[in-house]
Amino acid sequence: MATNGELTLESLGLDQEALATKLVDRLAANMLTSIGYDEDGDKWFGTSPFARKLNEMVQARLNQIVVELADKHVLPRVNEMVESLVLQQTNQWGEKVGNPVTFIEYLTQRADAYMQEPLNYNGKTKAEESSYNWSKSTTRVAYMVDKHLHYSIQTAMENALKTANSSIVNGLQDAVKTALAEVHSKLKVDVKIK
Repeated sequence: MATNGELTLESLGLDQEALATKLVDRLAANMLTSIGYDEDGDKWFGTSPFARKLNEMVQARLNQIVVELADKHVLPRVNEMVESLVLQQTNQWGEKVGNPVTFIEYLTQRADAYMQEPLNYNGKTKAEESSYNWSKSTTRVAYMVDKHLHYSIQTAMENALKTANSSIVNGLQDAVKTALAEVHSKLKVDVKIK
């Protein structure tokens, strides 16, 4: 109500909270919306640069929260599941065959079998090589070590040859310069007029 001739929002029939809510909604809409005009002069509404930046910040924060939750709750549970997982081999009827092994033991056995797998001289397994006369030459680990040594030796030899070639070229250049200087000093040029 107006006292002493003052106008108030209530005297005009407006609720202060409702007006503040509408004002905030309108300001937020204006900040988040971009208004443009097409070639015909018609309005179009899009996302403002402020809204795009705000969305990027919200997305980055959500990603950070997801990573933190995964590190805190999911990864320890996955580690626990992997460490406690027991695998049991079965036959075609589902009957247990052999001893149960943990996942880590299974992984170790598979890695060992892979490294000890027989290979031919080309580094191919019997399954990879279609030749009927495939013969074992080495194991995968020995083949890998041999290839690595071959690469290391080849690289070292190429570097040594480059260094030697550079030294030889420099030596030859110096020798040629010296020989040319000697020839030049022994050459005598006479000019005679007839």
